[in-house]
Amino acid sequence: MPRMALPISRVRAMPWVMVLQLAMTLRRHWKYLTPAERAQLSTLIKKSQGSPTKLTPRERADVRRLVRKLEPIAIARSVVPIGRKAVSGRR
Repeated sequence: MPRMALPISRVRAMPWVMVLQLAMTLRRHWKYLTPAERAQLSTLIKKSQGSPTKLTPRERADVRRLVRKLEPIAIARSVVPIGRKAVSGRR
């Protein structure tokens, strides 16, 4: 059975504190990359336009390497409690 999407009013009700926590978490992980790596990842993401097939195999490997350096699992672990608070309505 597919999960139902949250009503838009529920999303709008997300407290700004949670949005700030999310932004701080993402910024902290973004800073794991050097400025040159950030620029490279941004360029590759723009070039791909969301489709990995628009990148060469070497460019795809570079994206994977850089994303791994961002520690996406740690980002998810940090963000899940924020999302749970928003969905459950606890403030």
